[in-house]
Amino acid sequence: MVSRIGMGLARLVLIMVVTMGCSHGKQPAPAGLSAEGREVVDYLFNDWKEQFRSTTIPQAMGILGMKPDDAFRLQVIDYLRANLDQARNLRFWGPNNYLLTHDEKLIAKLLLNTYRDEDRLPSRQEISKRLHILEGEIGDRLAFMAQAGFLDAAQDQASGYILAEGAGQWGGPLRHNFHTIYVEGEPVFDVW
Repeated sequence: MVSRIGMGLARLVLIMVVTMGCSHGKQPAPAGLSAEGREVVDYLFNDWKEQFRSTTIPQAMGILGMKPDDAFRLQVIDYLRANLDQARNLRFWGPNNYLLTHDEKLIAKLLLNTYRDEDRLPSRQEISKRLHILEGEIGDRLAFMAQAGFLDAAQDQASGYILAEGAGQWGGPLRHNFHTIYVEGEPVFDVW
């Protein structure tokens, strides 16, 4: 026979479990972020605790075995942009530093530097030649960078784009300068 105290204690525990959400496993993804997005964000926040680590969204996706997916990266960056208080790296370096792939960062630097030095943006052919990236890929990367807010479409330009307002500050204080670190047996990561 169960005592009244025992029954009361059992009810109290049940109420606590229900109201506090006793959870074993992954937390539900915040609104607007898929479970896979939460996995990438959790990986980044944990990785950024290591000194000098500035692992990017595409790097985290690769480490976690995910395929490249531009729409997914935009989902994750939207979350990071809306939650700057979640990580020091976001507040200090800016979330946009974590969005672009290696090639996209090179393209962004070339666009910014050419505009600064020559008051123009290079054509897709020039970008391809200077960075040794296939011209078809340049078009795809420029389109993604426009979706992300770095560029605006401009049919009258050789590249098909102009820099968006604020593009000079879009990459944070280092404007897409980075170093990618490869250590044998370790996941790849960037440092600024």
